[in-house]
Amino acid sequence: MCIAAPAQIIEIKDNVATVDFGGVRQQAKLDLVEDADIGRYVLVHSGYAIEVLSDEEAQESLEAWDELLKIMEEDAEELES
Repeated sequence: MCIAAPAQIIEIKDNVATVDFGGVRQQAKLDLVEDADIGRYVLVHSGYAIEVLSDEEAQESLEAWDELLKIMEEDAEELES
């Protein structure tokens, strides 16, 4: 299963963005989106930005990811004990 993750655009060069996933940076091609700009959030899937998020959508998406990561950490702790 593949999931698109929210990331903030911190740099754009030649239609390729450097995006930040909470401290982890990677490159994402911008071929599939319009209106991508530095500071905006995008959903990234397989190295491509597939959607530019509104500020509200970005906040909701980041909160959902935080909750998912929290649950995964709790599950990992239970498996270790």
